[in-house]
Amino acid sequence: MTLAFGIIGFFLILLATSVPVFVAMAVSAVAGNYLMGGTDLLQDAALTAYNSLNSFVLLAVPLYILAGTLLQQTGLSDRLFAFAASLVSGLRGGLGVATVIACAIFAAISGSSVATAATIGLVAIPVLTRNGYPLARSGGLIAGGGTLGILIPPSIALLLYGVLTDQSIGALFVAGVVPGILLAVLMALYTIAVNPKDPNAQPVSAGQIIRATLDAGPILLLPILIFAGIYSGIATATEVAALAVAYTVIVGLLTRTLGWRQFYQAGLTATHASVMIFMLVAFGALMTSFFTVTRVPQAITELIASSGLGFFGTVTVMVVFYLILGMFLEALSMMLITIPILYPVAMSIGMDPLAFGIFVVLAIEVAQITPPVGINLFTVSQIGKIPFEHMAKAIIPYVILMVLMMYVVAYWQELATWLPHTMEYGK
Repeated sequence: MTLAFGIIGFFLILLATSVPVFVAMAVSAVAGNYLMGGTDLLQDAALTAYNSLNSFVLLAVPLYILAGTLLQQTGLSDRLFAFAASLVSGLRGGLGVATVIACAIFAAISGSSVATAATIGLVAIPVLTRNGYPLARSGGLIAGGGTLGILIPPSIALLLYGVLTDQSIGALFVAGVVPGILLAVLMALYTIAVNPKDPNAQPVSAGQIIRATLDAGPILLLPILIFAGIYSGIATATEVAALAVAYTVIVGLLTRTLGWRQFYQAGLTATHASVMIFMLVAFGALMTSFFTVTRVPQAITELIASSGLGFFGTVTVMVVFYLILGMFLEALSMMLITIPILYPVAMSIGMDPLAFGIFVVLAIEVAQITPPVGINLFTVSQIGKIPFEHMAKAIIPYVILMVLMMYVVAYWQELATWLPHTMEYGK
């Protein structure tokens, strides 16, 4: 155990010296195995990394990312925001609520937090600013709403969690539906509470709502098809991802919004994002293997079991641990490092694997918006030309909402497990 904690300390030192996360994982794991007297270190590391990527399920990662980037390139997000605005234009803070709705719908396509924040931010920030919303509050709203991208299915984070814990990807995707909708509702209610009625809001007729719905119809249909395919069991998560890409290409061609240049840019962006994720997965597997050999998860589980913390205390320790770690690590990196350690702990206190998956995704949602590493904050700050320090204050209410949701999911696990248990996965 002394060696294991020494390697963890070495890993943190590498991070503090700006070594890329995947490199720090690889170097730390190889160093740990060397100190344990391992032989053929590079060969073993290569085999472990290869086996971690030799998965049909992981094919869904680049496919979902590509579907999101293709839709981003088409520019159809304008129609999506117009549709959302038509539904809630008469509400107090209607444009803010429309932003949350647009984020939730785009999240149900892309599976990416950053893509959701960037795509909706480009459309929503100018509209919100013109209608009197403070710039920092608008940025906080979009950065917070963007985190729905990794909770509402399809979700890259839930997919990786399923691979790491050997859970059904389809069941995990469906498990994110109810908590995702609930979190979106809480964000919308907060927006209504803190914003006045939009000064330029005009009554919207039924005919205008119908036209906005028809204009956004191709986008609105895609998340329905994704959910129906997974929930019904007609297709696996990977097969649905491939269908989503084909559907997005067809829509882009029919609407004449997707040309070769946009297709190339979408493919390039998706490739960069996918390679980054796969590097993290491959070298994260080395760390996982090292933790397993040194029995770190078992030792921590035994320590917590003997501490007398109880359910609330253990959940609180995990929440605080994730909050602190999220200030320094990128979200997916944090998940790959912590799941092998905390998954046995969660199981030991009676958490359902599906509920714990949602708990973890909520935790890494917080990491997306907490400085100094919150990538959503950087993305929206650059898009909207909003000072980063102003956004760091505006995001606090959304962090509080997500932490509350972590406790809600921990104590009312049926929020995550009820819908999957109505499927074949739960039988």
